[in-house]
Amino acid sequence: MTVRGKGEPGFAKGRAFVVDDRGQRNPFEDIPPGSVLIAKTISLSDSVMIDFKKVVGMVTEEEDYAGHVGLLSRGLGIPAVVGVGGCMSDIFNGDRILIRNLDVLVNPDLSEVEEFDRLRREADPQLSLDLQ
Repeated sequence: MTVRGKGEPGFAKGRAFVVDDRGQRNPFEDIPPGSVLIAKTISLSDSVMIDFKKVVGMVTEEEDYAGHVGLLSRGLGIPAVVGVGGCMSDIFNGDRILIRNLDVLVNPDLSEVEEFDRLRREADPQLSLDLQ
């Protein structure tokens, strides 16, 4: 499945960490390293609870009218795709996620992963530098 949104383009590859429990405890505390954070929205007050060292990208269901997600992603240097309707019901914890500019690929096949890697190398030539 591929969906397109708006936001801060970039490249990220990781596993989905879906945040839907906004109860009393910190819903972000169990984020594994290399996660793409999937949430209805992410506010600035949420950001103090998130260990962004473990987050490689963000996807939200709601538009980012206040600009909080864009502000966070630009500051952290990670991509964020906002306004992805249905992402909270179509993406599950552990799904493989690729963010390619403003496209979100869920459980991509091998050809999509290879295309992602090619486009990422072209976008950032330092990824393919041979420093030996």
